[in-house]
Amino acid sequence: MKANLSSLLRCTGLAAGAALALSGAYAAVPTDAFPNFDSYIKISGQAPSVTGDGAAYARRTQLSQDGGVGIEDLHYTKDLNKETSVVVDGHALAGSEDYLGVFKITQTDVGSFETGYKRFRTFYDGIGGFFPLNGAWMPLNNEDLHVDRGVFWAELKVNRPNEPVFTLRYTNAERTGTKDSTIWNDTDFTGLPNNNPPISQVRKIVPSYINLNERHQTAEGSIKHTVGKTTFELSLLGDTVKNLDTRYGTRFPGEAKPFPTPASTVLLPAAQMNNQIQYSQADGTDARTFGVTGRTETVFNDKVTLKLSAGYENLNNDFSGDRPLFTVTPTAVGNVIAATDNNLNLAGTSHEKVYTGIIALDLKPFKDFTADLALKGQDKYTKSTGSLISVTAATNTTTGVVTITQTPQLEYSRLKDHSLTPTLDLNYTHFKDVSFFASGSKDVVNGDEYYATPYASTGSPAASGLAFNDESESRSHYNAGASWRACQAVTLRGEVFYKDNVNHAVGYGINAGNNYELDTQFTGVKVTATAKINAQLTSTTRYIYQQGKAQVTGNLTTTPKYDSMDSKNHMICETIDWTPTAQFYFQANVNLVFNTISTIYPRAGIVPAAGTSIAWDANGVVHNSDNDYITASFLAGAVVSKDDDLQFKVTYYEANDYNPVIALLSVPYGAANKEFSATVGVKHRFTNRIMGDAKVGYIDNKSDLTGGNTNFRGPVAYLSLTYAL
Repeated sequence: MKANLSSLLRCTGLAAGAALALSGAYAAVPTDAFPNFDSYIKISGQAPSVTGDGAAYARRTQLSQDGGVGIEDLHYTKDLNKETSVVVDGHALAGSEDYLGVFKITQTDVGSFETGYKRFRTFYDGIGGFFPLNGAWMPLNNEDLHVDRGVFWAELKVNRPNEPVFTLRYTNAERTGTKDSTIWNDTDFTGLPNNNPPISQVRKIVPSYINLNERHQTAEGSIKHTVGKTTFELSLLGDTVKNLDTRYGTRFPGEAKPFPTPASTVLLPAAQMNNQIQYSQADGTDARTFGVTGRTETVFNDKVTLKLSAGYENLNNDFSGDRPLFTVTPTAVGNVIAATDNNLNLAGTSHEKVYTGIIALDLKPFKDFTADLALKGQDKYTKSTGSLISVTAATNTTTGVVTITQTPQLEYSRLKDHSLTPTLDLNYTHFKDVSFFASGSKDVVNGDEYYATPYASTGSPAASGLAFNDESESRSHYNAGASWRACQAVTLRGEVFYKDNVNHAVGYGINAGNNYELDTQFTGVKVTATAKINAQLTSTTRYIYQQGKAQVTGNLTTTPKYDSMDSKNHMICETIDWTPTAQFYFQANVNLVFNTISTIYPRAGIVPAAGTSIAWDANGVVHNSDNDYITASFLAGAVVSKDDDLQFKVTYYEANDYNPVIALLSVPYGAANKEFSATVGVKHRFTNRIMGDAKVGYIDNKSDLTGGNTNFRGPVAYLSLTYAL
């Protein structure tokens, strides 16, 4: 029998880590076939018992730390008559909050109707950074965060023989909940002194979080019909987005300076080095998009196919927001909280028109050669305006009286750009055991921009920030390679690639704007070797190498370009598949990655002492960014009897790129994690209508990057029962 490779947990969002929590698959073990049910229901439950950081476990595995139970899979199909069939799919898993319901009815030579709703939860961990010098660790009070994503859809398709095909589809998606933000806040609780310039005691390691409230609706309609050798298609799209997201954070939590403010040379305790600032930033979007696209495909013969496409898109977006701040200020009468706002009553609009045209030829001039050529052109026009009120507060340190000043401000911008993108794909298969391929594309964009940064509504934009730019961008991507069947047992595939990007902005006129250029280039090679050593043993080896460089200048007229980045990446992968008997299956995978990104390290050198500032090593701030890691997995399956399959799986991950040495001058990032898991499971057939799965395992995750504060480990268990309907 032969058991299919199928997931034991079909929870949406299970990434590689979810396999560590008993979502591993039963391998394709050659056995007597378990029955494949046309209609069935599968009930399952998973129960972790981890110690340590439960929120970190949930984020890593995308499974609730409290476990879950429910209908893992439901599939029902029925033919109502010879022409009409009904299919129902669904699942409902409490804990992971993963739900799906789909109903589809199809009538032969008429069409189909489908409607459904899907909802699932993504888990997040409300943590910031860890400071190794004194062990500072400041997670959110509620560390266990999550976001729920849901979408409803309905689609009607009319597909009668020899008539146009009509399709109508509506979707309504939402995203609600809270997640951690990558924007961290400041703190002085680092154990570093405040009077040792230029080495700052401030570090951004305090977490913040975002409350999401987003809705996205689309309505699509299309008609498709073939007349002779040409297929015509016309599509209409209406799209609306309504978002209101708010980020909450606190800078320097629990801190307030003494009054009067001491001199910078005075050594202060951390709680008196700065003033606490609480803030929230609301960002609202109300966007409407209308688009129309027409396509044709004409097959002249088996050697020439012509494809044409033209499209128009109109986007209107209203945006809103504000950013209230509440700052603690020390005065003679005590600490006073002053309220300000960086962008009170922010309101604006953006309007964009996009015209797109594509012409493509699929050519097969002779038997062993194909060439696909295409040319895409696009014109884009965007203009935006906005207004806001800038609120500042002056606090009288003697009386504590706060004086509020409000300054209305305006801003606007306009951008026109034109792009042209030719692409080419070639394939040549004349030789018996060798095939060649190559492709290339180059996107050239030229534009003109002017903008005015926020200026007082009573003033002149020219005096405050009016600027003009000529902008250009060029993006290229080329690759070429070959596949060679060296012998019956060995197949080799190799490929080289190159890609670059040039981003150029030059100010002009009296109000010259930017003068910068940013260039990147990446080259690399991909090699794959597959060796079928015998009928039972196969080895697949992959190697990928990529090298990248970047150059930048901040003032084209006076500063030459200089190298700003150098990166190298090596990836080595090995997979072994072994089936020594019809009752046993074995697979092993190992992936090694060596990645380094450098800027000016170690060229930065020593910054000499100046005035009251001590000398310091700039290399301590700009160390290389390393991302080396190893992943490995071992999977074995065996047939115990005609009704039982056994499976064993082990996974391992390790990264050791954490560099706490730079903590004196910066925040040490990088990855420093070890993870091990092992599971054993059995699949049993009770009857020809009932099957069961059971798995038990253990997971252990350790993170030096968080000082061990997010470590977790413990046993996990999974059980399911499948019943044929």
